[in-house]
Amino acid sequence: MSNSEKPAGLYVHIPFCKKLCLYCDFYSRPAQAGEIDKYIEAVGCEAKQRIDFASSRFNSVFLGGGTPSLLTPSQIKRLFENLNSNLEIDGNSEITIECNPSSIDRDRLIAYKDCGINRLSLGIQSFNDLHLKNLGRLHDADTAIKAFELMRSIGFEDVSLDLIYGLPNQTIGEWSSDLKQALTLEPKHISAYNLIIEPGTPFGDLHAEGKLELPSEDTQSAMYDMLNELLQTAGIERYEISNFARKGYECHHNIKYWHLEPYLGLGPAAVSFDGVNRWKNREDLDSYLIALSENFAPPHEIEVLDPNKLLEETIMMSLRLSEGLSLNNLKERFQYNLHSDKKAAIESLISAGYITCDNDIIRLTSKALFISDEVILKLF
Repeated sequence: MSNSEKPAGLYVHIPFCKKLCLYCDFYSRPAQAGEIDKYIEAVGCEAKQRIDFASSRFNSVFLGGGTPSLLTPSQIKRLFENLNSNLEIDGNSEITIECNPSSIDRDRLIAYKDCGINRLSLGIQSFNDLHLKNLGRLHDADTAIKAFELMRSIGFEDVSLDLIYGLPNQTIGEWSSDLKQALTLEPKHISAYNLIIEPGTPFGDLHAEGKLELPSEDTQSAMYDMLNELLQTAGIERYEISNFARKGYECHHNIKYWHLEPYLGLGPAAVSFDGVNRWKNREDLDSYLIALSENFAPPHEIEVLDPNKLLEETIMMSLRLSEGLSLNNLKERFQYNLHSDKKAAIESLISAGYITCDNDIIRLTSKALFISDEVILKLF
């Protein structure tokens, strides 16, 4: 089945936050009066414009942000009315919404169920109140735990927890405590990310001024090793470098990204990919609302991915996954023999213990995971 025949993924960006976290560089801003309602109508308009997307069907939906859980029950219902009236979303789709512990309540969760949302991603980041305060989060550990328990009590089985490690002044013991607390909740999925200092964020500015003390690279590597060890022992297996799940609870929407399958993105800063072209909307809510109010396409840029670029991205994305990179797939899709072209690099990486090559499949070893980008680039 070609990419154009496969059901695509649908991403909807919700560009609103009550307060911007100090480390985050995702596009968002506080909502002005009436702005969320206008935005929901604009998203519906953009969805109608994109009915000629590569695939006419969608079997995964992901609401990210920003803070999607800021939307009221009536707003989330209206958003799904607009999506369903303009796009064909399969009835058995995986539908995810990102939630902040500080903006979750019973009415919202019931509305999510009514809309068909069946997967929740809870942005906890840490169970250490001091670290949460330093990150600029609006919740404390107790609020996060109660939000998770409320989700389960209402019947949401598929709940993912987001955690961050390598925080300023964070110790290995504190990270161990975060992981053990997360495991006591028995989530089906955990996403755990190494803190990246992004330019233009408050953390980026502090780091540039030498005012942000981060754990050493060796300590962060040890934190990642601990993450893998504790989660595997608990039966939560790594399926991507930063993502871990119990069997059957992998995020199907994100797997589409890693497999370079089609996905449609709606909203400012959202990205779409049809198998060849990558379309990114400008990170500007004002121009987005103006364009859609006049039924014009939002300001955007289109990048055409040539075969070499697609090949590189296929190698990069495949090696992030525990399933690994299929050499036969590269031959069939790109007429490219990686084993022949990069024989010396492959042999060197095998000898160094960074990759394995079993028949058709190349995989990163545990030794390579924390430095995966550096290892993968040696195969380009």
